[in-house]
Amino acid sequence: MTGMGDIPRELAALFEPQVEQLGIRLERRGGIWVGEACSSVATGSMWLCAPSPHCLVLCHDVIPLEDMPLFEGSLGPYACACTMGDDAVACSRDCGLPMHLLGCDGRRLRDEVATFVEHGPRSLSSRLLAGHVYRSRSIIFLPDLFDELERRYPGEFRGLFSAFGGAWDEGAELAIRRALDAIPSRAPLHHGCGLGLLSSVTALMAQLASGRASRHGESETEGLARRAREIVSAAIEGAGVPPSVGGLARELYVSRSRLCEVFKRETGLSVGAYARKLRLERACRLLGDESLAVAEVAALLGYPSISAFCHAFTSVLGKSPSAWRERAGAADGAPAPEGPLGGAGD
Repeated sequence: MTGMGDIPRELAALFEPQVEQLGIRLERRGGIWVGEACSSVATGSMWLCAPSPHCLVLCHDVIPLEDMPLFEGSLGPYACACTMGDDAVACSRDCGLPMHLLGCDGRRLRDEVATFVEHGPRSLSSRLLAGHVYRSRSIIFLPDLFDELERRYPGEFRGLFSAFGGAWDEGAELAIRRALDAIPSRAPLHHGCGLGLLSSVTALMAQLASGRASRHGESETEGLARRAREIVSAAIEGAGVPPSVGGLARELYVSRSRLCEVFKRETGLSVGAYARKLRLERACRLLGDESLAVAEVAALLGYPSISAFCHAFTSVLGKSPSAWRERAGAADGAPAPEGPLGGAGD
């Protein structure tokens, strides 16, 4: 591995032991460091970038060729948000990282999402198993990042560092997932990629701070309605299908009648009507992308067939998705969505 003087020692200490033990040779390509593990010890790849002196983006996907101990550690406190495959989760638990796994949002295909905080220097050890896949994408924050934000924006980011060690509400979980989803598994080697990573990190900080501020002084019923809206929105933006009212109530640990009463009072809409409105809005946005076939839009919205989507869409807007797309393109706009488009029932 060539010298990495541009990466602060506190950040380098978080990956250099693994690099050496797994036989990965990192090379710099612009603002990104990339490496392959092509040795008798392991196979796989790693890439990393320090978009700021107080932040590290790190991705690895490696397979040990033999059982081996892994020694790692930190020189001081840091916070982390990461996605991990099952083997990486088991390894992290084995070495005692204080992980908090985020709740499932219905979109998980392979990896868990977690956050944690290490509060001081620490040496860790775990065991890697031959043939297992250790895959993760991480955003690592030093306390200095939050101190700098607090100096520039007094009071707005206070306590955010320690928040990575606890539970998040649904809105914060969604922001964390989106930030991690924006990190590619392969090294981004195009011009401006470091700035793009920094933009993702700062956008996450802003969203987390904004969410905490918006909930200051929030009443119990306002909070319940907000969490319900966030869960419904995440489901529709993910798999396309809103949760049932009963399922939503169970996820929020309230009765179905309590959820329906509070939601209608706070939003003016029933849960089902709100979900159908969001689903129609997403349908219109997707149809605005002419690179997507109508069948692809139907699949993204979770409809079992294109005919089911076309029937639901036509019953609301009075025209088929194809006809709506043609008219919207000509008018450079779309009508305000009103009425149902299938989904959660009341």
